[in-house]
Amino acid sequence: MATLLETTTVRKPAPKAFRATLRDEPGALAKINGEIVFFNDVTSAIVTIEPDDCVWLCVLGEIGLTEAQKVLDTMHGGYAKIACTRAQEAA
Repeated sequence: MATLLETTTVRKPAPKAFRATLRDEPGALAKINGEIVFFNDVTSAIVTIEPDDCVWLCVLGEIGLTEAQKVLDTMHGGYAKIACTRAQEAA
């Protein structure tokens, strides 16, 4: 009987997103490309958080992977736009 070495898979930590309010408007907070951004749920506006905005920012809690994917899909124009602009090449 042979003994196998146990190897652990090193994975890059998944980016995290958080539910937050900025100036009493609901949205999501995430770190993208080194910048902390706030995605407004109502207006779909993307705001880069500056130090002055921290007074008006309330972080509520981490959102799950599915909710984070929904936010990213909305940021990129919604499900229909993503499906219609995806590369439709034959393999």
